[in-house]
Amino acid sequence: HDQNPLLRIVAAAGLSKSDSILEIGPGLGPLTDLLIANAAKVMAIEKDARLLAFLGEKYQQTSLDLVYADALEFLQTEQRDWSDWKVVSNLPYSVASPILVELACGARAPKKIVVTL
Repeated sequence: HDQNPLLRIVAAAGLSKSDSILEIGPGLGPLTDLLIANAAKVMAIEKDARLLAFLGEKYQQTSLDLVYADALEFLQTEQRDWSDWKVVSNLPYSVASPILVELACGARAPKKIVVTL
């Protein structure tokens, strides 16, 4: 039994090298590191400009797609079909409920959602 919560999140997501992953609120990137290593494509939504700059520098040599946006607004306006995507995220508690409702109740819902709060 692995005691590292980030590794448990990744294991629960059942990631494969063909997966497309959406991460909301990557922060300093500890989960992002594992997602990039275990999936084909990772998109991370970050609304803090300072964190975005840090992440852009940290991941400039990777395939990470960084999006500067409020996650809830992005999900409400982005017309993407998420049905082939997995959402793997350590969600900020204050916004978790509306984001989860938006993700799970849409017509184009992700095939899997694994989050911690």
